[in-house]
Amino acid sequence: MTGFQQPEPPHPSCYVIHEKGVSTHPTPVAVHADHGLMFTLAGWFTMEQKYETLSLAGSVTIVPAGVPHRPLAGEDLDYWLLGFSAGGFGFDEAQAIMRPFAEVRLGASPVFHLEEVAQTRLLRWFETLAQEAEDQSELTAEVQRSLITLILSEVSRAMPNTDEDRQRSPLVATALRYIQRHSLSPISLSDVASAVGRTAPHVAAVVKSETGFTVGTWITSARVAKAAQLLQHTDMPVDQIAPHIGWQDTTHFIRQFRKIYGMTPAAWRKKQRVRV
Repeated sequence: MTGFQQPEPPHPSCYVIHEKGVSTHPTPVAVHADHGLMFTLAGWFTMEQKYETLSLAGSVTIVPAGVPHRPLAGEDLDYWLLGFSAGGFGFDEAQAIMRPFAEVRLGASPVFHLEEVAQTRLLRWFETLAQEAEDQSELTAEVQRSLITLILSEVSRAMPNTDEDRQRSPLVATALRYIQRHSLSPISLSDVASAVGRTAPHVAAVVKSETGFTVGTWITSARVAKAAQLLQHTDMPVDQIAPHIGWQDTTHFIRQFRKIYGMTPAAWRKKQRVRV
């Protein structure tokens, strides 16, 4: 792996979406390049990550970058959605403020309820963040980071302490951290097993049991999510992105990307640029 060059970190970026009266239907499994946080004001929404969850009014739904998930159904939704590039704003899942994303990545429930006072504050910060996106200035990135920090702080305080009521193997946390840090290299199940000092069958069984996804799915999802970051934040050609994320075969990369995002990397990049 000598000579492997890490790509530049993503630029600070976030998007805020507010929709009302939305109904949803089952969709294919998706993987997002950014961390996502959904604040439900009214209606209901079900989603599958490790298991099926239900989001109701006053709840927050967490979707870490690179985690496979699938929307199932929803009716009369009124919600705010925040998506942000963690690395671009200097956030990392090792930080306390990012605990919800780290916990959900390891299998914790991605949905929990906020007290009314917290809901009021969260709504105010979402509205301010949306306004800042419209009133772009040289201070926008700093203001966005401050508002995202306030949102993450509120959510982190509201999330239940899962360590006390759920037994988890430290092996899974170590394995997923290894995958996140080395997914741009051509790693495999055997490499993950070697990193945690266990046999490949044992690691495969424990990771699947505790997270609901295989080691291979986690590796593929992490690579595709990082590929999406490169597509969105750089002008790197598609045939150069493939080796950057551990795949020498560009055709295989395009096939995996299309399976998750429903379109080719080039088409997805064009769609993102049109949004901006």
